[in-house]
Amino acid sequence: MAKLSESLAQLSDSMAELSQRAKEAEDRTAKARAETHEQVEAQIAKVKATGEQRRREATTRAAEATDELASNWAKLRAQVNEHFEQVHAKIEEKHDEHDVKVAERRAERAENYAADAVDWAFDVIDWAETAVLYAIDARVMADSKASSRLPS
Repeated sequence: MAKLSESLAQLSDSMAELSQRAKEAEDRTAKARAETHEQVEAQIAKVKATGEQRRREATTRAAEATDELASNWAKLRAQVNEHFEQVHAKIEEKHDEHDVKVAERRAERAENYAADAVDWAFDVIDWAETAVLYAIDARVMADSKASSRLPS
């Protein structure tokens, strides 16, 4: 039964970390509304670097995985990352910043992208929770079957 407790603890820790990360993002974005352009750009660079590190670590874990499900998750993650990079590139395009209409359109695109990203994050959290619950259920079932086979 130790394996079940270890799995549950690790998954619970991961969900707690996810919750903490979401709170940090909320706090930083609220604070950013009162910061200068340069300060916000510095925050963007920092968050992008952290995200890139997290993606590298996930890619390494996925490369080490040998089963089909892990491989499919790695492919999905790569597709999503590629899409986000394309959207980021469009948002970051520097247009004639002296043109108010162009700047306004750029801001609207960025706001729409941010709203879509937040919606996506809700979906991903739901998927993560479902995956954790499936993993817990699978571990409970495996441990149950293993304990029922133990000699009396």
